Amino acid sequence: MLVSRLFDGTRYRVPMYQRAFAWGADEIQALFTDIGDMRSHSPTGNYYIGTLVAHRSHSTDDGYPTYDVVDGQQRLTTLFLTFANPVLREVIGSKTALPPVKPSMLSYEGRLRSSGDLGALVLMKDEKELESLDDDGIRAASELITALVKRGDITSEDIRYLLDHVEIVRTLLPANTDLNHYFEIMNSRGEQLEKHEIVKAHLMECLDDGADRRVFAAIWDVSSDLAKHVQARTPKKSRTHLFGPNWNELQPVAFDTIGERLAFSENHAAERGILHLLGTTATNDGSGTNDDDDETPRYGTIIDFPNFLLHVLRLHVTTKRPDADPIALDDKRLVEQFKTEFRPGSAIAVKRFAEELLRTRFLFDNFVIRTDSVRDSTEDDSNWVIHRPHLTGLGKNKKVSPEAAFDAADQARVLMLQAMYQVTDSRRSYKEFLYRILHQLRAQWTEDHAISAEKLVRHLEGMAAVRASLDGAAGLDSGTAVRHFVFNYLDYVLWRAYIVDGEQAPPEVKVSEFRFRYRTSVEHFYPVAPERDPLPYETVNQFGNLCIMGREENSRRSNLMPKAKIHQYLSSDQSLKFQLMAAMANAEDAWDADQMKRHGAAMSARLRASQA
Repeated sequence: MLVSRLFDGTRYRVPMYQRAFAWGADEIQALFTDIGDMRSHSPTGNYYIGTLVAHRSHSTDDGYPTYDVVDGQQRLTTLFLTFANPVLREVIGSKTALPPVKPSMLSYEGRLRSSGDLGALVLMKDEKELESLDDDGIRAASELITALVKRGDITSEDIRYLLDHVEIVRTLLPANTDLNHYFEIMNSRGEQLEKHEIVKAHLMECLDDGADRRVFAAIWDVSSDLAKHVQARTPKKSRTHLFGPNWNELQPVAFDTIGERLAFSENHAAERGILHLLGTTATNDGSGTNDDDDETPRYGTIIDFPNFLLHVLRLHVTTKRPDADPIALDDKRLVEQFKTEFRPGSAIAVKRFAEELLRTRFLFDNFVIRTDSVRDSTEDDSNWVIHRPHLTGLGKNKKVSPEAAFDAADQARVLMLQAMYQVTDSRRSYKEFLYRILHQLRAQWTEDHAISAEKLVRHLEGMAAVRASLDGAAGLDSGTAVRHFVFNYLDYVLWRAYIVDGEQAPPEVKVSEFRFRYRTSVEHFYPVAPERDPLPYETVNQFGNLCIMGREENSRRSNLMPKAKIHQYLSSDQSLKFQLMAAMANAEDAWDADQMKRHGAAMSARLRASQA
């Protein structure tokens, strides 16, 4: 059914056994990014966003049925919050007919705050009333939807497409369904063939020769496990041939010689079918590592393999055809885009792609940030590292060991810049910043067979300055509508000034302890709706009164006055902008319109100077 018919008078209740509403910025932004992308890609086609499984509970006195939501409540609640949002109703409702939502249409069994907030939201007239919502998740989601509307990330065209072309499958379970048995079946379903496995099969179908298929399968297999460096995924006997005497330099190799360098065992002599190759493991196809594998899976990556493949595909396409339409970095279109690019008879193109895959995987492993679980004391998986593997040991004790990719000063700048992008764009799809990093690394490696940290920093800083300028163009004094990248970029500018340029920071600002974390919520340092002494809405929405922090921290601090916020939580774990505000408030024993104005002017000046 179309989303426009979802709230057709039917009433939904989220039962007690379901978890509370938990979608955050990533999931909500992903939903609307996908809708906008599909609208651009196929403006008249329909787009399926998932299922809603419900079970008939009872009928109300007015005759409308009520259904318990068995599966799909996060998406359902998000859609309800969208259509009930007062800013969306004001900005977009005047141009687009929105489905009527009523307080009774969605409730949470046993969660009075959640149900009360859903009912209150429908009746709200303006943005300021959102501060009164009690449920942290519902308030954060409502504020995010408000921000997306105000900065144009949700448009009237998106909402029209959502209503007219976006479908959700609503399955109504029979009244006598045994829900316990249903959940047991749902939880024990077998895994389906993944999209990247379909891509692998398709590409191998394009190769005519059995030996070429084995080479391709070997390259694919050593490239597909992102939790280890590609050097560790390669058998020891082949590492020197592929990665040089120190195992840290990708040798210039063509597809036709990679098979020889991977030193296939005798069992590759026989021709084998694609279904067999798809099921082949590293142990029995010779391309994996088996006993040669000497690196513990210690790393977390900023992307998964299907999305990584799309970056490689875009590099493959744009380097051969610079004027071609860009490959969409959206894993929902993974199979479609590969089948469009590689058709039967394109064996040479598949070989070039395999070379690109190995090269890109090497550059990604050696020069792009990841998280390291060893000695990780962070609470949000933000122990960022850039580790380049190299050879240590002799004889049978040879193994891959990590070291910093650059010297200390360069390493810190490259790491900070990449982490700044990652915490802003944390989704595994649509990582445009990662593509631009990989494109720059590829260009440097092709030209010099080496990576210059200075060139990489200059490239990343140039990217960041342009993006910060564009993201701030709508105005910085717009409260929660200010884009998150502006705050993260400002933190980098401050870090660079204090650490790289040697500028003296206030003593309370712990610059050396600063790291980029997943701070996903814009916070008012002086609250919008304090219990006493409220300031004008325009005043508290100034850039000088804003910072970025984690959603849970924001919800806990939302209504605290500045001094309480400073004393209740350690500011050294917060953004540098927050720490500067705290330092000013402490030094002047005040935080009001004057401090907000002066701090905002100083921070805006920093941004302008960095973009000059």
